[in-house]
Amino acid sequence: MAAALLGALAPAASARKSVPAWAKEPVRYLKDQGLIDGSTFHSNKAMRRADFRALMKAAFGGGFSRTEGKVTAAEVDRALVKVLGKRAVSDHLADLAAPDGWAPKRPAWFGDEIVAREMGLRHDRPVGEDEYEASANEKLSQADIAYAVWRALTSPSTYGADALADLKLGNYDPKVRRVIQFAFSLAGTPYVYAGEWAKSTPAGYPYGAQAHGGVDCSGFVWYVLQKKSSAYSPPNRPYKGWAIPERSSAEMAKATKDRLGFGKLEPGDAMFFAADGRKSKPRDVYHAALYLGKGWMIHSSNGRAGVSISPIDKGSWWRSQFLFGRRVIK
Repeated sequence: MAAALLGALAPAASARKSVPAWAKEPVRYLKDQGLIDGSTFHSNKAMRRADFRALMKAAFGGGFSRTEGKVTAAEVDRALVKVLGKRAVSDHLADLAAPDGWAPKRPAWFGDEIVAREMGLRHDRPVGEDEYEASANEKLSQADIAYAVWRALTSPSTYGADALADLKLGNYDPKVRRVIQFAFSLAGTPYVYAGEWAKSTPAGYPYGAQAHGGVDCSGFVWYVLQKKSSAYSPPNRPYKGWAIPERSSAEMAKATKDRLGFGKLEPGDAMFFAADGRKSKPRDVYHAALYLGKGWMIHSSNGRAGVSISPIDKGSWWRSQFLFGRRVIK
């Protein structure tokens, strides 16, 4: 079986030596288990669907059936969410609706991408490897697939995924509905340090080109809320946005005039986090997110390798890090 896996990929000695540090343990594990052929493994090349099908069969007894073309990130995440028994959670996220019946439009891979990231199946590529990141509809590299399968076999965070089954939406006014729907549309977007554009930056983009589309935590807040201009206009965003002169999470926090305690938060508010929580200073802020209401937030997390949804209710880890919120939507 191992000889057949990945067999059609062109051998390359230099590629075998270029396994990134974060993927070495996963690749070594899969090789030792006879699940991949190290002689033909190419870290940054896409994987054929036929080879991924064989890998899934060897590792889990099945779970993927397509054989033509190259496998995408969304397909990998969907297959692993299914074999790990978390499709019910994924379906719950895909079917979310507010009590008044409003259901935000979201991409087909929404539930699978959120659950896969919460289980830790995606790795945030370090600075210098951003060009190999993959959005949900793009081909996923062999190194990223090896990491995902290794985590699924050895240490998936099923507890974190199960918590998502409790996610509920509130009732929102029209402005907040548009914001939440746009934020949800970014599921499957990778984390990119200093990233503030979900897709490849357009020609002439004034704030610096990115090697691949993606957002960091404050870049996500900026992309969702920042006021459109002739130089900055996120595609497919159905509202103009509001002025946020600052770009980093710490600068956004320092510029906040009316600091909102947790009990004062409303859906769509920006949230800021620091290591000592409410004892911290704005300059200590290291993370930003958007509040969804009912004890949940949406953010771009490097620990989750992209756009994620996390609990922020009492007793959660994120709650202990919460400093204050800022109302941007007017």
